[in-house]
Parts: sequence; structure tokens; C-alpha cells
Amino acid sequence: MKELTVTRAATGLQVEKGNQQMSEQKEQLKVIVNYPAAKGPFEQDHAAPSETLATLKAAVLNAFGLTEGQVNGSTYTYTLFHDKTPLENLSETIGQLAGHAATLVLKLSQQVTQG
Repeated sequence: MKELTVTRAATGLQVEKGNQQMSEQKEQLKVIVNYPAAKGPFEQDHAAPSETLATLKAAVLNAFGLTEGQVNGSTYTYTLFHDKTPLENLSETIGQLAGHAATLVLKLSQQVTQG
């Protein structure tokens, strides 16, 4: 009976340790956003998983020197994509989108509407 108790205790410690490692990994999410017109990608090494896509998008646009809106009669909008899927719910967090992955890779696309 003693061995069984030790085994349970050891298993409990392993599970606890595994959960701790998982939560540590989720605290340090790396985000890479590729934009074809830029010289290099936007990279954020220690992004908070609770950061929303709206916050990320604002930082990405700022880093690339881009603004959404009208310029010379044309409307410029930018959309983030994950695996060719447009990300329209900007209240979603990057942690939700990344799932268990340690790195989230996105693409930024420009749409121009002639006015």
C-alpha cells in the first residue's frame, strides 16, 4: 500500500510540473507577422497571450508605418491572416489563436478600394 501512495504522489508531482511548464510557455508567446511589401517581418518575442488581435494589429501597422483610411480617394485597409484565414474577430486573443503553439505566424495583407 505504501508503494501505491508513493506512485500517486510522484504522478501528482509530474502532472503539476507539466502544467507549470505549459503555463510558463503560454506566458512567452512569440509573434511573427509577415508583410510582403516590407523588408522584414514584425517580430514580438515576449507577447502576452492575453493581447488582443486589435492591439497586435495596431502595433504591426505602426511598425510598418501604415495607416488605415482614405488617401487620395482610395480606402486602404489591412487584414491579418492565419493559415490563409482572414482574422476578422479582433477581440480574439493571440493566445486563443496560437493554442498550444509557442510561436504564432501571421500575414498582413493590404486591400485598396478605389473611390
